[in-house]
This record gives sequence, structure tokens and C-alpha cells, in this order.
Amino acid sequence: MTLNITVSAGGPKNATTDPESGLRYYDWKGRKLPSATSLRRMAGLPFKLHQWAISKVVQRAVEEDAILRQMLDRPKRPRERVRDKNVRKEASRWLRSAATEERDAAAELGTLVHDYAVRRTPLNLVDPVARPYLIQFYDWIATSGVNIIATEKQVFNLTDGYAGTLDLLAEWPVSGDIGVVDLKTGSGTYTDHALQVMMYAWGEFIGEDDVIDVALTDALRRANTMALLHLTDSSWHYQRIPASGELVAAFRGLIAYATWMAANPDLAPLVDEDVTGGVVLAAQP
Repeated sequence: MTLNITVSAGGPKNATTDPESGLRYYDWKGRKLPSATSLRRMAGLPFKLHQWAISKVVQRAVEEDAILRQMLDRPKRPRERVRDKNVRKEASRWLRSAATEERDAAAELGTLVHDYAVRRTPLNLVDPVARPYLIQFYDWIATSGVNIIATEKQVFNLTDGYAGTLDLLAEWPVSGDIGVVDLKTGSGTYTDHALQVMMYAWGEFIGEDDVIDVALTDALRRANTMALLHLTDSSWHYQRIPASGELVAAFRGLIAYATWMAANPDLAPLVDEDVTGGVVLAAQP
């Protein structure tokens, strides 16, 4: 059976982003729920991504050392201490930005491709830089025979305490499978992406403006597939991910750890005894 549900698209409603942390929260009847991606960030950067970010800063400091020296080459007379401090801050920002510039540029392209894909934008209306990716997306649809039920829908899980916006809710008419598909356009797909798509697939309901979408919620509850669709400018790669016991355990562990860290930003409330001691050492001759 093919479900005929109107496809709509748009940015997340009922969501706000904390300007200091950059974390996004969805609102459901006055309750603030962290987004799936924010919940992942609360648990900390994956080790490989952390190492990659550090390597980018080191690479800039080594390969562009002439620029860094020029930025820091300022007089240090007393009257110019304030300016010198500002110069060092500027240099620090320049170095730190190396950790995110490449990722941010890729994210901009990814957002553009994603928006075109969920809107099923005709190729003649697509920006040339994104068109090759959209060609691959439409080829996947034609090859797989998939029927897109809905795009860009808000998913809520009140029990586990998170929300998010799924990319695609789709049905394969031949098999009758229904699945949640997450679009990716970066350099590749990674282990933590499995946890992200699982958050969407394990949502309790789909809704917006405090109103549950009964038809789409029914489709989500009948979903038996979750997958990643990686688009490049020359290919598409569909990866179906089964909900193995190990993945479920990691999913539960991520939620428990991330929410615990968010609720306990300081150690003090967790300590029931706090004693300070020490010995004053005599100065060495």
C-alpha cells in the first residue's frame, strides 16, 4: 500500500538556539527538548573529529606561520598593552577558526543541497553548485522506487527527552517497508550518524505547534527501516542500518550520558564530602 500524504518542507518551527552554547531546543507544550544533534554534541565530539579539528589548527600555525608572526609583531610598549592584548585575541581567533572553517563551508553546501532535496526542486531551478548532488538524489529515487511520504517533519520523544527534524520518511511500495532516511553530503558517513538517525526513527510522534500529526505518527510507528543516504557530486550511497542490540545500548547510553552532563555542569552538587588539606613546605635554600 502506498501512503498518500502531502509533502511539505521548511525550517524547524518551535525551535530556538542558545546563542552561547549553539545548542538547539524544541518546544513542546512549554517543555524544552534538546535537538538530536545537540544531544549528540552534549556528549562531546567524537575522538576522530576532535583530532581532526586539532590537526587543522596545528596545520595553520605551521604552514601559515608568516601570517601569524605578522599578526603578533606589534610593539609592546606600556601604552600599547591594550592593543597588544587585542592583537593576541585576534590571532587566537584566527587560529581557532581553522578548526571549523572547512566544516562550516561543507555545512553550507550540505544545507543548500538538503533544502533542494526535501523540496523536490526541479533541476533547472537548482543552483549550479548543488545540481550534481540533486541529480544523484533523483537517481536514487528512480532506482529505488521509493515513495517519499514526508520531508522535514518534527519528531518528539518525550520519554527520552529529545526532539529533531527528520529528513525523509519514505515507503518502498514493493516490500511495504517504511523508513526514516537521513541525508548526508559531507566527505563520508560516520559511526555517530547511526545514532543520529536512530533518534529520529525512535521518535514517539510527529507534530508541530503542540499538535500531533496522527497520520504521520502512525507511519513513523510502523517504520521498520532507518538509513543514511550519502550524496556526492558523482554518486549516491544508501546505507541501511539495523537496530541491533549494540546500537540500541549505545543509543540509550548516549542519551543517559548527554542529559546527565547537561544537568550537572559542575562537580559540586555530586560531592557529599569535600576536604582540603596539605603541608606547608619550607623554602629550599
